[in-house]
Amino acid sequence: MTDGGNSVSGGSQRDVIQAGTIGEVHFHGDGAAGPAPSGTGHQLPVENPVFENRDAQTEQVLREVRERAEAVRPEHPSVITVSGISGISGIGKTALVVHLAHRLKDRFRAMYLDLDEWRTAGSLDHEPLLKHLLHWLGVRDGGPSAEYRYLVGQYREKTQGTRLALVLDHVRSADEIRSLLPVSAEAVVLVASQERLPGLAPQVALELALEPLSQEHGEAVLRKLSDGRRTGESAQTLVPLARLCAGFPVALHAAGELLVTYPTRRMERLVADLTKDLHEKGLTVVEAVWNASYGSLAAPAARLYRLLPYHPGYDITLEAAAALLGTGLDDAEDALDGLVNAGLLAMSPRQGRRRMHSLLHAHALRCATRHGDPAETEEGVRRLLVWYRRQAERADRAIQEKRMREADTVAGLPYAPDAVFADAVRARTWLDAERMALYGLVTVARDLGEDTHAWSLCEPLWKHYEDHCNHEAAVRAFGIGRDCAQRDGSPRAAKGLIRMRCQLAQALWNTGRAADADAADAETRQAVLSAESVVPGEKLHASALEFRGKYLDRRGQRDEAAAYFRRSRDIHRVIENSYGVLLQTFLLGRTLRAAGRLSEARAELEEARRLAEEQSHLRMMGRTAAELARTHRELGRTEQAVTSYEDALTHERARGSAYDQIDLHTELAVLAAETGDREAAERHRVRARELRIETGVEPTESSESSEATESDGPEGS
Repeated sequence: MTDGGNSVSGGSQRDVIQAGTIGEVHFHGDGAAGPAPSGTGHQLPVENPVFENRDAQTEQVLREVRERAEAVRPEHPSVITVSGISGISGIGKTALVVHLAHRLKDRFRAMYLDLDEWRTAGSLDHEPLLKHLLHWLGVRDGGPSAEYRYLVGQYREKTQGTRLALVLDHVRSADEIRSLLPVSAEAVVLVASQERLPGLAPQVALELALEPLSQEHGEAVLRKLSDGRRTGESAQTLVPLARLCAGFPVALHAAGELLVTYPTRRMERLVADLTKDLHEKGLTVVEAVWNASYGSLAAPAARLYRLLPYHPGYDITLEAAAALLGTGLDDAEDALDGLVNAGLLAMSPRQGRRRMHSLLHAHALRCATRHGDPAETEEGVRRLLVWYRRQAERADRAIQEKRMREADTVAGLPYAPDAVFADAVRARTWLDAERMALYGLVTVARDLGEDTHAWSLCEPLWKHYEDHCNHEAAVRAFGIGRDCAQRDGSPRAAKGLIRMRCQLAQALWNTGRAADADAADAETRQAVLSAESVVPGEKLHASALEFRGKYLDRRGQRDEAAAYFRRSRDIHRVIENSYGVLLQTFLLGRTLRAAGRLSEARAELEEARRLAEEQSHLRMMGRTAAELARTHRELGRTEQAVTSYEDALTHERARGSAYDQIDLHTELAVLAAETGDREAAERHRVRARELRIETGVEPTESSESSEATESDGPEGS
């Protein structure tokens, strides 16, 4: 699993905070004083019951907050950073910021975010993270078309003047959290980072650098962890073990687990064994504790421990662990329990999952080198790759059964059960929860030389990209998919290559960078050329033409784009794909309107409206009516425009799409004002305002920018 997580100040019960990893997230309903977000209450992990010392740092922070409240018009939020001396891990940064957030929650609404949970291939996925924050602030999901800059604007607006205590854990640089800082001067941001963050200096009110606990406090932690289970011993018996842990909270926790696991073992023997490891192997104090824990594991648990660092996700489920281990669900469950009991694995914030601390991640890799076998590792990773590909394909079909796919499907696997997808919502949730693993496994597949698995896994990732618009991660993955499909050389891969080029192109042009736009130009050109050679006149050919048209439309080359939409439509007519004909007619009409060819646009959109009604396609009925309304308006046909707008509103109400309704009411208000109908203009403004209050967002340009979801409708391109 990914390298991340800081240690707690001491240990805890396994269902709370363990080995430095935050446990189950609890939602507290109590509000904060003063203006507060309209969403849910506090979202904080349960506080570590074994929290020792750090009194001086806590008092510093509370004093800073008090003085801040008394200051005259502060200009920005109070940012407080917590790092370890010399960037050291396992020092207790996470435990401290969580402790502080709990101390502040009576006066602030508090939220904890582990940024490692929001990384893909090492980079922070800002867009889904901002959507998560906005949801907490009472804003409903802005949809896949919400652009990054729009989300940042929403976040700034919603955090204006609010009393927030935001915890940002595992921060790697100042740049990655600038857009996450609330704008409110009433807010407090607690930042936990491995290193100091000089780039934040102008905004940092207080900088804390933690050191290891004192010998006295280390002994106190061990006493609390042993919880009276070692009866008949004096307090002095813990002194050598505490000295061995050198004040590292994460090491104290691991030692505490051994005290609980072996309550009758003589302390002299326990300390002697750990000291022997330390001196003979030249390891750090933490390494000595973990080596002893690893040495106590049963064989399956030890093997799983060696394999876990090669899982590229944030955390792991029982089913994925079974795939990695390869011996069935029962053995995997026993192995996971063994690792948790030994203090080498912790419960994840996400229910039913386990997570490994960063130091343990590195230790497990060293164990794999010392005690494992390269063949063991490769076999485990290959099993994991195939299992994830099968689950991603199943999730993709649960979301949308009738969609163009080029890869063969993976059959059921004997060594691990399938994940359960009761409906499309569960499937989408699974794809997002496993995004780090899925995107990471595309790279793993390439490195293993499994080209077919690499590009095949990219196909179901398209649905996650549509939902979350994680452009950077998609560009990396789809670029690998393209390269692997090109190397694959099979007939399936030749078609997959066309699909990969189209997926990559859309991710490229959506980044907004000029160089990426040029690359998207080349990809769509090549996709069309390949389709004309490999699949002339087939649906995939039509899809390539459509993507080329959308790219050209995006670049403002609308006459050229219109020609590609016409060619795509001609193919759909020949192969009798009615939805494809409808979609291309709509895209053509929309592009002609943008090009100022209004009479032609009107004719195409009226035909698209008829086709949508004929197919009873509610979404397209609303979209075509809205686009037709805009065309009528630009033609000066006010009465017809109003009729089409009302038609579009009827269908968007039936779909429950508040965002599209906001746009339509806003446009109707402008149109009414232009014609002097003040009463109608006010009525539509009021309704748009009501919908904005209900959704918590400003109106979007969703009807103009939702092309990410156009291509893959039922029987579509």
